Amino acid sequence: MAFRSSLEVTSHPRVAEFAQRLLPWLAEVECADELDPFEREELATPLGQLSESQMIDVRWAGEGAAFLCWTLRLAGELHETTPADAQSLPTFNSVLKPDAAGIIASASLRDRVEIEKTCRHFALILSMLRESRVGPPATDVIRRMHLREMNRVGLSVTEDDIARASEALSKMTPDDRTRVASLYNIRRHVAIWYLSDRPSYFEPVKL
Repeated sequence: MAFRSSLEVTSHPRVAEFAQRLLPWLAEVECADELDPFEREELATPLGQLSESQMIDVRWAGEGAAFLCWTLRLAGELHETTPADAQSLPTFNSVLKPDAAGIIASASLRDRVEIEKTCRHFALILSMLRESRVGPPATDVIRRMHLREMNRVGLSVTEDDIARASEALSKMTPDDRTRVASLYNIRRHVAIWYLSDRPSYFEPVKL
């Protein structure tokens, strides 16, 4: 999806051809069945004809891919305030190439505790970012909603977890906090999807 996003802003004479090859190539590497229906529709849409909402999906796809690559030891940790560089991911650079199968085979899932710690951290930071925009009693309502969501996917939250997220937030400038709101919304969405049993990535997350 991130590769498709890059094609939308690339002035290469073969970009339309590359876009058309994505779905057949995914079938060749036996990943086509993993596509969400929304993703399949977006990849099937001719270059330059994605809707505004579809463009948002593909533009942010790299962030979700970076997190999932991290869980599989294919990428390093995500920066607190900087979006991931999708084009640096090994999965991105293997698109439409035969070595993709080797990269998939080399993946190794990180320890569950480590993954849960990161998922919890992302969800708490998003909650705190949202809380910072309102005053009481809305702040308490937002926190309870996010804690309930985390509890539903098996994430317990300790005072140390809250302190760690608070420290990360305290290091952000006001501009950072404004800029990373969408970033953490994506990270939290991917984290909760990963830990839940929702079959569709694009199914709305219920708070």
